Amino acid sequence: MTALGLFLVTPRLGSRETISGIVVLLAVSAWYCVSYIPGQMKHAMNHFGEDVAPAFTFQTVSDGAVPTTARSGKILVIDFFGTWCPPCIAELPEISHVRAGLKDRRDIEFVVVATNSGGDTPERLRSFGRLWHVTLPLAFDRGGKAHAAFGLSGFPGIVVIDRTGRVRLTREGYNSSETSFSSDLTQFLESL
Repeated sequence: MTALGLFLVTPRLGSRETISGIVVLLAVSAWYCVSYIPGQMKHAMNHFGEDVAPAFTFQTVSDGAVPTTARSGKILVIDFFGTWCPPCIAELPEISHVRAGLKDRRDIEFVVVATNSGGDTPERLRSFGRLWHVTLPLAFDRGGKAHAAFGLSGFPGIVVIDRTGRVRLTREGYNSSETSFSSDLTQFLESL
């Protein structure tokens, strides 16, 4: 629409004014696409709070230490995930990157949790983990009870529970254009 307006007005303006108008239009468009929209999406996707976490227990899927519930004195990052979900798969390297950056923080635990949604099973998640070389602990939320208890309806979903058992962050969705996702999450976790 704006391009059409510029086209119609161009014959009446000199080339200097036309070029200035195009430069301004491009600058505003770039700002809108690079700053405004990602900022609004980040605001819409992240919900901060201090509600007490609901009771939940996950089924262990991977080998090794797998956090299956929130523990006092530990920060727990839960990544609700679907093996069938392209945004979940795209987000997974970011979550792994955050964990790697915080590897020395023994008070922060991560777990990737699948539910029955989309036909996932513990076996399907385990196979996915092997195929994709997932190093994060894997667990299963049978019936999606915890997923629903945290107020989530979609995937991926991130929940951060602090040392005192309070839900500090819930986040639904993943936007690959949000270039600061992993650094924002790392900074948030370090602030708890």
